[in-house]
Amino acid sequence: MTKKILVCFFASLSLSFVSCASSSDPNYAWLMSLVAGATPVEAPSGPTDFGIDINDETTPVDFVFDTTRTITVNVQVIDPVAPVNGSMVQVTVPSATPGAASSKSVFKAYTNTSGEVTGSFTIDGDTKTVHLTVEAYGKFYEADITIVTVSKVDRRITVGFTASTTQIFDTDGDGVQDFEDVFPNDPTRVSTIRIPAEDYYTTSYEDLFPKQGDADFNDYVVRSYFEEDLNKAGEVVRVRGYFTHVAKGAGYNHTLRFGLPGASVTSYSLLRYAADGTTLEENLSGTPTTISDLELLGNSSTTIAKSNASRTDTTFVKGKTAKLEVILSSPISKLALGPAPYDTFVRVINTGKDIHAANKYFDAEGQDIYRDSTGFPWVLLVPGNFQWPYEATDIRNSYPKFKSWYESLGTTDTDWFRTPNVSDVFPSTP
Repeated sequence: MTKKILVCFFASLSLSFVSCASSSDPNYAWLMSLVAGATPVEAPSGPTDFGIDINDETTPVDFVFDTTRTITVNVQVIDPVAPVNGSMVQVTVPSATPGAASSKSVFKAYTNTSGEVTGSFTIDGDTKTVHLTVEAYGKFYEADITIVTVSKVDRRITVGFTASTTQIFDTDGDGVQDFEDVFPNDPTRVSTIRIPAEDYYTTSYEDLFPKQGDADFNDYVVRSYFEEDLNKAGEVVRVRGYFTHVAKGAGYNHTLRFGLPGASVTSYSLLRYAADGTTLEENLSGTPTTISDLELLGNSSTTIAKSNASRTDTTFVKGKTAKLEVILSSPISKLALGPAPYDTFVRVINTGKDIHAANKYFDAEGQDIYRDSTGFPWVLLVPGNFQWPYEATDIRNSYPKFKSWYESLGTTDTDWFRTPNVSDVFPSTP
């Protein structure tokens, strides 16, 4: 009795290497479907079990009046033979918007040749659960993670078998299949993460630095959201930001400014829009090697028509908007770049002082420059449609849970910003 043996191989710039030993091999049928020009069938794979080693960490982090939390990620995927290169690792959060997709991605990357993914993601401070998905050979490990006290997601995932490649089309050769690649013709980019995953941040500034203010946090208020284009490793290669001036409850005037500490830059482009959406300035661009002090919006006496902080005039009117895109000259890890809104700050024209968020700048003794003697900041960032206090109304009166939140160092009343005294806050609308 003789046995017919067929040995074949196929290699291409857009197809991973595939080998097969006989016509009964499932790789054979898949390969022949490609050669014949037919619609490619799914690459073969087999049943699998995942072994999970969980080393998540709950190390406390310094409290700096954050209403968001940044969680680090370290995931390794291995099979019985070697680390798995190219496994997708994704973290999502449930959507709070009716009719929207059921979940929103906050982290996405693909394992390297060591089978590892490292990075970080940022969530609202009162988010309780995230969902982890890891793909290997077409199979998925999925888990809900209670994130309340977790500071690092650290998991080793062991795949119970070795399978043939599942990569079919990869036009740009970056190691990610076209149907998963948001930028299938750009090898430098694979995915886009929106920050926050829904809505926007509201950043509120007190402008009397270095003096203590009246804690109404309405002197300058801006709404912003961001997009990061990531490469296969989950490193940032482009940043986009959208900024809308929404309140000016101060006599001083300001400019809104922006920095990306630690990032090397190829170029930026900036557009500015009127409150009605018409373009005011376009093709504002530059080719700096770094960005630390870029003016986004000009004198605040010209960027919004009214204060949006008065008890006697409660009609909400938005101000001007700036749209920024920054192309980085080399990828940077999300951990090194830091979380959005990065270094978005205001410069007070009257005093010449800059107002930054806490935990960014320190004096020679290591003291945080932008926290006063009581530990209070000059900047607050809040997810979504934060309704800032009326002029001269202390935020501790406007938001009953605010005091207990910061006195507990952020361990209780993490949703303080969702329950204002409505009579003490400006009725801003989305």
